[in-house]
Amino acid sequence: GRERERERLRRDEKRETMEKDRAKRRIAEVRKMLGADQEQALSQALAVALTPDNREHREKIKRYLESSSLFSPRYNIPLASERELALHRLRAIQNGVGALSVKDFRNDPMRIFAAHEETGLCDGSLATKMTVQFNLFGGTVLRLGTEKHFGGKEESFLKSIDDIDSVGCFALTELGFGNNAVQMQTTAVLDERTDEWVINTPTTVAKKYWITNGACHSQWAVIFARMLVRGQDHGVHAFLCRIRDGAVGQPGQPLPEVGIEDMGHKMGCNGVDNGILSFHRLRVPRTALLDAFTQVDARGTVRSTIKKPRDRFLKVADQLLSGRVCIASMSLTATKCALLIAIRYSLTRLAVGSSGQSDTPIFDYQLQQKALLPLLARTYCLGFAHNYVKEELAKQMTGRAENADIVKLCCVIKPLISWNCENTATVCRERCGGQGYLSCNKLGHIIGFSHAAITAEGDNRVLMQKVAKELLARGSVDAPQVPAGADLTSLDTLLALLKARYATHQNALMGKLMVLQPSEVFETWMKRESDLVQATSEAYGEVFVLEQALATLAGKLASAQAKEVVSKIAALYALDCIRRDLAWYLCEGLVGRDQAADVQERVEGLCRDLVPSIPSLLNAFEIPALLVDTTPIAGDWVKFYERA
Repeated sequence: GRERERERLRRDEKRETMEKDRAKRRIAEVRKMLGADQEQALSQALAVALTPDNREHREKIKRYLESSSLFSPRYNIPLASERELALHRLRAIQNGVGALSVKDFRNDPMRIFAAHEETGLCDGSLATKMTVQFNLFGGTVLRLGTEKHFGGKEESFLKSIDDIDSVGCFALTELGFGNNAVQMQTTAVLDERTDEWVINTPTTVAKKYWITNGACHSQWAVIFARMLVRGQDHGVHAFLCRIRDGAVGQPGQPLPEVGIEDMGHKMGCNGVDNGILSFHRLRVPRTALLDAFTQVDARGTVRSTIKKPRDRFLKVADQLLSGRVCIASMSLTATKCALLIAIRYSLTRLAVGSSGQSDTPIFDYQLQQKALLPLLARTYCLGFAHNYVKEELAKQMTGRAENADIVKLCCVIKPLISWNCENTATVCRERCGGQGYLSCNKLGHIIGFSHAAITAEGDNRVLMQKVAKELLARGSVDAPQVPAGADLTSLDTLLALLKARYATHQNALMGKLMVLQPSEVFETWMKRESDLVQATSEAYGEVFVLEQALATLAGKLASAQAKEVVSKIAALYALDCIRRDLAWYLCEGLVGRDQAADVQERVEGLCRDLVPSIPSLLNAFEIPALLVDTTPIAGDWVKFYERA
């Protein structure tokens, strides 16, 4: 009996060794395949198409992230330590490579967007603190302030923002007035006797809520409040105020007139110190008003280049447009990381094959390919569209050009990219099984971050309402004619189908609104036709994304091979959009029964066709090797579990 038991143990040990060796060989093969990248020209062409701007600066940031253990993942650390880590990382990356400057908004906003994309590789909390410090806080001071707010001719205050010596927050949202901030209750009353503003929080629902950097680190705040002069309400304006008494580089203690509550632990991004702020007759100098557009003199005379109070609010909240683009930048990078992790693991994780042995990578399964490759295609196409939005916003911010569609574009790209981030990370988590559930494999962190992105700088659904409202100015839209039995292998046909869906929804929405009295519009818009409102915006967004993918295909690719791959990516994206709404296309007669069956077959065929290009598609993300290797399932996960 003992001999049989020893023999059984020897067989089990031999089988275990064989399985481990097989897994190790597969991991080595995949690492070699991805590392060698036989199609380096293809990878390079795709990389340049995805991130065409500031490439040298992006590389400097990535090399710096790799150079220090400070940027290695940390798990299960105390909340206070996680917050200090995020701030320390932000200071380090500024001191190390000068990732961005508030002044870049004047000359090169693309550099700011690039910095958000690259820091998103490391830590969502770091990227979030970056966007508040430089875009919402610093960018608002720059855009709405004047020389006295910048620190004089030397602009010393702007420099202290760049150096993270003056940490700030953006106090806009109120507990009871999130998506209706124009109705906020916080007041700033001019006291002419002392030449001061008296800022006050009159009710509980007027507390400033979800204020990033507010709980721990901010010495400064841009406070949004209703400006009252001699009893007249001049609308919402922004005021640059101290909220803590710390010296340079130190937060210090809250001022006696400032209440600060810590919002505590969240489902993600816990390196971000979100706080609740309230003001109890906080006195600040009259010059605290950020007065680029509205000035108030010592006699209480108000002058403004913007006549209507509501329009003044829209101007002072303008920095939210670039904020949405920054969040989209961070989310896009996080999505790339999720796809890289899941696909690399799928290529190395062996499971049951036709022989009954664990000798087949799970990526060979159709189930895995159909789950991941449409998401990869969508992410690429969203990246192309995001490039266009960044370029157009940068031109407008620097005064080089105007784009009448810029509000729509900023409001549609953030929802599309952040929703895709959440969906991609969730699918990747599921497709990686139990490994995806471990914190060290990062997918859970990306899911948590994606939910922050979905809500921040405008709830996605509310932004899509804004897009639909902007689209009404176009009036009715001509729907393209799609002939019966049209060729679904043609990108022109696929674009026409997406345009037909958008036109149908736009025209239906216009038709419902045109017959209403003005008093009836709100009831219809908010309570009866919300599905149509959302569908119109989403259909517009899908058309825009495909158009930008086709524009990339037409002009920004360096090789015929890259054009072929991007053509397949664009087709897969479009067909995936059509597949999702296939019942609608059938009901509208835009797709016949035979074509409907072809949609599924085309999706499956394109997934198969893209498999040989996977190394190039992943390498084009240009995610640093060290950041990959600190994610066990993206690297040698067998070695990770070889513990004594």
